[in-house]
Amino acid sequence: MHSRNDTDPLPSQTPPFELRLFGPFELVDRQSGELIPVPAQKMRALFAYLAAAPRSTEARRRLAGLLWASSGENQARQSMRQLLSNFRRGAVAHAAAIVTFDEASVGLDSTLIAIDRTALMAARADADVSGLMHAADLYRNDFAFGLEIGETDFDAWLQAERIRGREAAIALFDRLVRALIDLGRHDEALRRANRLAEIDPLREETHRLVISQEAIVSGRASAMQRYEAFRLLLRDEVGVRPEPATLQLLDELRQQQRPDAASAPLAATATDAVEIAAPPASPRPATNRWQRPALAAGLAAMLLLGGVTVDEVRRPSAAPATDVADIAEQASVVLLPFEYGANLDDLRMQSGAYEIEVKRGLAHNHRLSIVEFPRSLASRDPIRVGRTLHALYVVKTSVTETVGGAAADVSLFDAATGANVFTTTMPMTSGTGNFAQEMYRFVYPEIAIHQSATLSTDQPDSTPAMLWRAAAAEVKTGVTTDDPPEFALYEAVLARDPDQRDALLGLANGLMLRAARDQSKGVNRTEDLRRAREYLDQAKKKSPNLAEITYLEGMQEKLQARFVEAGAYFEVALQQDPTDATTAAEAAHVKMFLGRLEEAYRQMETIDVDAADAAFIAGETALVAGHPDRAVVHFDSAVVRNPEISRNHAWRAVALWRLGRKAEAREAAVKSQTIPAPYLPYWMSTRSKLADKRYRDARDACVEDFKQALAYSVTN
Repeated sequence: MHSRNDTDPLPSQTPPFELRLFGPFELVDRQSGELIPVPAQKMRALFAYLAAAPRSTEARRRLAGLLWASSGENQARQSMRQLLSNFRRGAVAHAAAIVTFDEASVGLDSTLIAIDRTALMAARADADVSGLMHAADLYRNDFAFGLEIGETDFDAWLQAERIRGREAAIALFDRLVRALIDLGRHDEALRRANRLAEIDPLREETHRLVISQEAIVSGRASAMQRYEAFRLLLRDEVGVRPEPATLQLLDELRQQQRPDAASAPLAATATDAVEIAAPPASPRPATNRWQRPALAAGLAAMLLLGGVTVDEVRRPSAAPATDVADIAEQASVVLLPFEYGANLDDLRMQSGAYEIEVKRGLAHNHRLSIVEFPRSLASRDPIRVGRTLHALYVVKTSVTETVGGAAADVSLFDAATGANVFTTTMPMTSGTGNFAQEMYRFVYPEIAIHQSATLSTDQPDSTPAMLWRAAAAEVKTGVTTDDPPEFALYEAVLARDPDQRDALLGLANGLMLRAARDQSKGVNRTEDLRRAREYLDQAKKKSPNLAEITYLEGMQEKLQARFVEAGAYFEVALQQDPTDATTAAEAAHVKMFLGRLEEAYRQMETIDVDAADAAFIAGETALVAGHPDRAVVHFDSAVVRNPEISRNHAWRAVALWRLGRKAEAREAAVKSQTIPAPYLPYWMSTRSKLADKRYRDARDACVEDFKQALAYSVTN
């Protein structure tokens, strides 16, 4: 907000008061600069609603129904009269007239009050830089931050209005940044682009602006660091790769000979689109069950040709022709022995454990075939090793000591072409299990996307090419639309071969994910679940002992609230693959819905939960069983792994509240409301309506604690 010297007189046409709603509520006397106290939460909510209403006026009956929906009509109208009367009596004399009302309506006097929302929403697209900067300065945070009142309709309106305000701010800042770039004011453009990234951290177009301006202001090395930070953010929060235009920008950075070279093209091409074979990336949940390392071990490894060197690896398939319909799409991978730098003797002693866990995680994905590295092989050159062992891909891991502890530089190589597909650095401070899971999250999506592009070039109409394109679409887009692109690919494969297992499981999994997504919105996806059941039954005829199929059968029963049947499937899946922590967590979770709260908690506590979803259900189980201290530990893990899921923050708030950490609980509850798709008490109250009464009673108690955490004020 631009400041004014207090000695400067206000222009006669300037309203004497200012209402600031983008961020914490502030009603300001412009002449003195002092805040006018409005202590009643519902009076603040009334100001917010009127500020967004046409002509800042609304029917009195409508307002009473929104603010006191849980009261009867007569009581609501009486409460409205009392609220307005209290404001008139309590406000400073010259501010009382801001709110105008009669028996029919309530409004704000626009001649007395300037509203930040009105000014920002009215900012013209063709405004000059000065006008854009003034409007941008109005946006301090989300609209009506912290003004929830616990009334469902009002709070739902508030969330929708916040989204509108945020979208308007994003468009405004975007115009401002581009205008500053056109004027050559790159330092200011970078500062404003950074602010835009704070408003929407996952908007990729914003980060291209940041990276391009960072290259001009601070040089290529800084820009590359900004790119890497964003790539990791995308990977950790939504599980996708950067968009093609971002990768093109990265290529331009790499091609620069000097840190300050070619700055103009960077600014010009920061938002250009590039068409590639795979579908464009879009946000998706970071935990797609189909990608996790959870299939049964025992996939046949490639036959080793010890001592025999070949000049190239022939694509697309190096798999034995025992059942081409099922395994022709596998990608063979060899994991080189880890290399360790000096002063890492302790880790070197554990190298076997790390390698075993990583190989186990990769082997659990039926799309991958793990080629064992013979210790007698002298070469450690990844390309030579890959070609010697007939592996399509080679993973090389070099461990070094850093300021933050030991870290692994992980590289994936295409043995056929010698290309380095990707390289990243991972910490090695969280144990073998977490490290293995993180490496899987890096390696498999890169293989899927690379294999998709390669096969689509060599033989685009083949079944393996279509299956890998579907796999690439899953890791890049997920079920974020009604008709995900992988559905059509799987259906095309089944049109050729109705028994192709990967296509059957891919469709079954995708239909169940779509049903789960829409279930929370009240959309009936019974037909999706019926089709998924048919695909699973068909796949099971070919692979009756595949843990992935049994797991999906359990998830389908859980989606339909048949918890006894779901638990039975999960137990069988655990017999088929005892190492699968996610299945073990689901088996414990359904016991909670059956009302066996303490038993579910004890079983869950024996499981090493790593994924964000598994950490959440572990936290929920601990919370409803009466162990908020353990619940906080699990919810902390869920938040760290996926901080953009509002549900994680909401349930964490309940656990903190029960531990008496009320200020932290309030902070977590508010955080759950400021994330896109905010988590309302209503969603918590409707969770598992068909569960046992013991669970529902415990859940309802959580809802009340969540409401209290939302309403809590540190001044209480």
